[in-house]
Amino acid sequence: MGIPETDLIEEMDLSSVECLNMATGKEWGNAVKPGYREDAGLLCQSDDDEQLIVTIPFKQLVNLTSLIIRGPADGTAPRTVKVFVNKPNLSFDNCGKKAAESVVLTAEQATGDEKIELDFTQFQNVRVVSIFVDDNQGGGDVTNVAKIVINGHPVHTTNMSELKKC
Repeated sequence: MGIPETDLIEEMDLSSVECLNMATGKEWGNAVKPGYREDAGLLCQSDDDEQLIVTIPFKQLVNLTSLIIRGPADGTAPRTVKVFVNKPNLSFDNCGKKAAESVVLTAEQATGDEKIELDFTQFQNVRVVSIFVDDNQGGGDVTNVAKIVINGHPVHTTNMSELKKC
């Protein structure tokens, strides 16, 4: 039996999260931070078009097992989502490359709390995860993300600085 998955919010380096193409006042923290992401009225919103990239670094290596990505039921929830691992400088210029996972969310998946199961082999020893939202359910110019949850477990490693000499 494997290690049970948990919400990796405690493993995220929230001070280093980046979001490309977000609207002022509708930042990534609304969808990622505890307390904020539970409030459906707080959103991370795209600015110039429907695309968003949220890059989340972790404090230590993690293995990812699933994601929850939720938006409002007004047609602005994410539809096509690509997940990249260990690409800390992902931009709109290079997000057309092959992602570790690519999924087209149904309206039910995009507005509920249904987990998106990830391919175990692609999500091992992750230092950074980038979520690229390519388009939304309604095909409009604005995408809204209300909640992002990343599930998995930390990779237990040895901190060499804590070792004592014999």
